[in-house]
Amino acid sequence: MRAEEYIKILEKVAERRGWKLNPDSEILMELAKGLLKNRERYGLAYCPCRIVVGKKEIDRRIVCPCVYAEEDIKDYGRCYCALYVDKEVFEGKKKMPPVIPDKHAEFLFTSSK
Repeated sequence: MRAEEYIKILEKVAERRGWKLNPDSEILMELAKGLLKNRERYGLAYCPCRIVVGKKEIDRRIVCPCVYAEEDIKDYGRCYCALYVDKEVFEGKKKMPPVIPDKHAEFLFTSSK
C-alpha cells in the first residue's frame, strides 16, 4: 500500500473519532510512511514516534491511534506524534504545541510491567 492510500484510511479513523489529520502535508506523509513501515516490519501500525519493545502487553498501547491519543488531543490539541489534531488546530484557530509530554515513556518508567 502506498502512503497516499493509507492516508485515506487514517482520514476515516480521524473522522470517526471527531479528529482531523495534521494539516501539514509533509509531516502527514512522513507519518503515514512510518506507520506503513512499522506495519511491514511488525505486522501492526505502531506509532512511528515510539519504540517497539517487543512485549505485546506494552506494545499494544502504541498501535495507532495509541491509547494516549484521545487524552492528548483533548489536552493539547494533538496526539504525541501530531498525526491527529483537533478541529481548532486544523482550522488554525489554536496553535499546536511543538512538543507534548510522552505518556508512553511515563508508563514505561513508572509501571510494574
